[in-house]
Amino acid sequence: MASQGKQTIAINYYLSPDEMENRIFAPESRSDKAPFMRAFRDFMRDAGVNVVTIDQVDFRDPDVSHVLYFDYSWRSARADRWLASVPYEKRALVMIEPALVNPTLYLTSHYRKRFSTVFTWDLNLLRKHPSYSRINVPVGAEPLSYAANPFKHLSFHDKRFLVAVSANRWSYMPHSAYAKRWRAYQHFERATPGQFDLYGVGWNAPRVFFEKRLGFHRFSCFRGAIPGGYDAKVNVIAGYKFALCFENNASEPGYISEKIIDCFCARCVPVYYGWKGAGDYLPEGAWIDLRTFGSLSALEAFLAGIDEARYARYLEAIDRFMLSEQVRFFSMSHFFNVIATRLKRPSNACPAPKAGLL
Repeated sequence: MASQGKQTIAINYYLSPDEMENRIFAPESRSDKAPFMRAFRDFMRDAGVNVVTIDQVDFRDPDVSHVLYFDYSWRSARADRWLASVPYEKRALVMIEPALVNPTLYLTSHYRKRFSTVFTWDLNLLRKHPSYSRINVPVGAEPLSYAANPFKHLSFHDKRFLVAVSANRWSYMPHSAYAKRWRAYQHFERATPGQFDLYGVGWNAPRVFFEKRLGFHRFSCFRGAIPGGYDAKVNVIAGYKFALCFENNASEPGYISEKIIDCFCARCVPVYYGWKGAGDYLPEGAWIDLRTFGSLSALEAFLAGIDEARYARYLEAIDRFMLSEQVRFFSMSHFFNVIATRLKRPSNACPAPKAGLL
């Protein structure tokens, strides 16, 4: 339960019954969300705030300042048995998944209006709602832990040519980049045999019902999934000169995911297809913009023509970025700090949260 006299934030992140009663924070938890949730709890504890699962609090308790939902959706709304009992001023929402994955929160305002405090990376929503707080997308390897290059021992000639790491997905939404990504993988499989490797989940299997009936492409370049999380992914792509990085869609202003940041951590030069404004936040000279090429054949020729000296300049730009203050925007600690700054109750405040802080 909440610690008496200490500010407490209760969290709900699609938690299953096995993850309630604070079990999501346990070292033995095998949940994909567990490392993220443990890191959030530890950060907030250092800030003087207790974090527990939503089933561990009485929402009327003045020490419970907020109930923080991650990626609320119509599905979770149907199953949720808590939100109706939470005072409106204590309700906070963190929007991490993009509209392609969770359209509920983006295409209508109905579910966002249930929360008094909202965190999002979406620049369109931030312009429309000045009360919302801007966050980064806190997934992937922690870039601050890769500030010093751990891959200096890998030379230009040690590295393989090209890699991609992604899940095999399909979407009905027209702004999805899945089809463009799939075509790029097929092109490099055909055009650069033995030089392009594909990793991820769901490949060489049907994605949707009609592929079960009509068949699907089997990639000979597929090398399987990468077990062990984002740090394991970084270690794999560090062995390649270039990586194809496609956002799930490239039309959502403000969305820059782990795909390109993991490449910078690995000192692998990313070929990036994302939101058109991403260049304002990414390091100049450290990445290759797929949008500048008229065809995949032109991109292929460009990559093949990069020699050791030119490649070294890309890596120098990546190193400057990784040692700069700019990289902190993409860190997990930045994400946590935005939330802590907005939700943390001043030490001299009365136990109940003040409206001005919401």
